[in-house]
Amino acid sequence: MVCAQQALSAGSKGVGTTPPNIDPAQSAGSDAPGYQPQWSLALASMWIPTVDISDEWAARFARFSDFMQDTLTTSMVTLWTTSPLWTLVLYIYLIVYVKVLRTFLLLYLVYCFCDPRPYDGVGRRVASIQKLPLWKHVNAYFQPKMVFEAPLNAKAKYVFGSHPHGVISYVSQLVAGTTGLGIEAQVPGLVVRGVTMPATFAIPFFRDWALAMGCLSCDRSSIRRILSDRHHRLHQSLLVVVGGAEESMLAHEGSADLILLKRRGFVREAIRAGCDLVPIYNFNENSIYKLVNNQQGSLVHRFEMAIKSLFGFTILLFYGRNVFFTPFRTQLVSVVGRPIPVQRNYNPTEEEIKEYHDLYVEELKRVYIKYKPRYAPDAADIRFVA
Repeated sequence: MVCAQQALSAGSKGVGTTPPNIDPAQSAGSDAPGYQPQWSLALASMWIPTVDISDEWAARFARFSDFMQDTLTTSMVTLWTTSPLWTLVLYIYLIVYVKVLRTFLLLYLVYCFCDPRPYDGVGRRVASIQKLPLWKHVNAYFQPKMVFEAPLNAKAKYVFGSHPHGVISYVSQLVAGTTGLGIEAQVPGLVVRGVTMPATFAIPFFRDWALAMGCLSCDRSSIRRILSDRHHRLHQSLLVVVGGAEESMLAHEGSADLILLKRRGFVREAIRAGCDLVPIYNFNENSIYKLVNNQQGSLVHRFEMAIKSLFGFTILLFYGRNVFFTPFRTQLVSVVGRPIPVQRNYNPTEEEIKEYHDLYVEELKRVYIKYKPRYAPDAADIRFVA
């Protein structure tokens, strides 16, 4: 009984005892509102480690957000660059497996071959396409840049020549299309119509996308309609990828091999319409994809030439970053040379065409030599192979 009382007495003393190193004056104010004894904080700091959880999770979220944004950007760019392929595959899949749509799709295919809009000089351009979120992802992925050697007149008409062709002329699409990243964005009021091979408008679904982007056929009658003097087209300029399908077979990374010396038709049309000639060189166009080795005489080269002789275009064997043909990430820089003044002549002579063509070639060479050290220092020297 005595031992129990002594233990209870000792316990009651221990409860009221102020811990060492604590000011009794501070302990006396334990009944004050919001009071928290300092000795309890000291004990808590001894047993509970201090971890800044907010900073760690913020860093994790930032990394995850960057990953998701990069994945979205890469996916959107891949869909854009492979659109001719997957739209064709989609059409074939629908017509084979979705019977309820088969009649409609067959009629649509007939419409693709009979539609006159790619050839009328007007097309079916949709200006609101430049507001699509797609171009923000393209801008983030390729970081396209335009450099102008001289100011352009928004009320004038030009014939722009774009070099090189590349695998599928992606930079030319950015420069001439309604993307908000090309010439029209830099020179408000100037309308630039890009042209492409007529076979493009036979690809279901993709043809409508090309028309909405402002593309038209590159045949002679279509070009003349684009540059005609009819009132509603007075300020309509033309952009043509001069090298064509033949040059696409030379689109090896780091090369600058061009098909230009024998291409004079665009110069003749510029003289007939009285449009100034403007060369454009697109640095790193040939770095977007990598061609399979297709040296002259190889099996790949013979295959590409056989397709070209049959259809007027070729099927290139190339690869990208992965099996989905994601393009390689590189900055795309388009340098717009100085306009070459052209005197109008409805019936230009061969000597006149050659004179303007030589001026054009010299201006293109000057642009490449001047800007190559800045935008493509490892690229080869420019070479005109034909």
